[in-house]
Amino acid sequence: MKRTLFALFLVTTITTLSAQEEEGFGPIQTGAANFLTITPDARSAAMGGAGVALAENNHAVYHNVATILSEYTPKTGATYTFIPWMRNYESGYSLHTLGGYYKLDPKNAITGGFRYYHYSTVGIVGEKSIHPKELAVEAGYARELFTGLSLSATMRYIYSDMGNLAGASAASAVAFDLGGFYQRNISGVQGTNWSVGFQLSNLGSKIQYLDTKEDLPFVGKIGGAIDFPFNPMHRVILVTDIGYRFTPSDVATPHISAGAEYRVLHYFALRGGYHYGDKEKGDASYATAGAGINCHGINLDFAWLFAESDSPLKNTFRLSVGYTLFKGKKGSYSRN
Repeated sequence: MKRTLFALFLVTTITTLSAQEEEGFGPIQTGAANFLTITPDARSAAMGGAGVALAENNHAVYHNVATILSEYTPKTGATYTFIPWMRNYESGYSLHTLGGYYKLDPKNAITGGFRYYHYSTVGIVGEKSIHPKELAVEAGYARELFTGLSLSATMRYIYSDMGNLAGASAASAVAFDLGGFYQRNISGVQGTNWSVGFQLSNLGSKIQYLDTKEDLPFVGKIGGAIDFPFNPMHRVILVTDIGYRFTPSDVATPHISAGAEYRVLHYFALRGGYHYGDKEKGDASYATAGAGINCHGINLDFAWLFAESDSPLKNTFRLSVGYTLFKGKKGSYSRN
């Protein structure tokens, strides 16, 4: 009986991220560790969640480590993001992320990240209240093979604690990401470049709770970006990702993210985007918007998600704060 209660609770818990409260449409079984599918930073989130080909990103460890070796990405940087998740649906859910990187030289870079997902306190009949939580620790390495082309690999440790329900201990898994990035300047248009990237994320073992094994969210993405400076003061970046979630098979589905960023010098940014997903597969569609400020290397970014009125993601926001070190060498930002 305890195992049955645990299985029922587990299904409810791990699918809460995708719960839909429409008539005749209930929670969807989407596997384990779904916090790994949440866009972890405000900059990418404000552009619909696109980021696989986006350079100058302190959270590259989550999107595509290979982008760190873009010649326009600064020497080093780190960012913390706070996300009160599904706050209109139920209070108490939040995601905290920390990501950073360091360029060892123009051809090699390392990166690291930490994600902590806090569930709302859950009361179970016949059990004490439980406090589920999940986290992931990751480290990655990128190498430039030749000018403009880099590849990367990331290792991720995932820890999932469903609150010791029915005597079940915390579960864990190990997963890997593979990424690639290629960037070229556009001849005849000074400072303009285009880039493409790919990422395969969460290639790894299943998570086992008692006698139940759950798939990790294995996702593949390809994407592109165009960076166009109108003049030394104004700049526009267009980005798009096309992705496909492979596991679990019940929710295998494509999704598209696209957005734009407009910068004034390197100090102010306005962003907007759209994410298209299949709601019946647990992936909502929504518009996004955001803004950012950079002052003496300190970055502050904000993103807002505009979901449908009946979506648990309605009025979700992200707040990121970080620091970026700029130097006047290759591997640094030098457009101003």
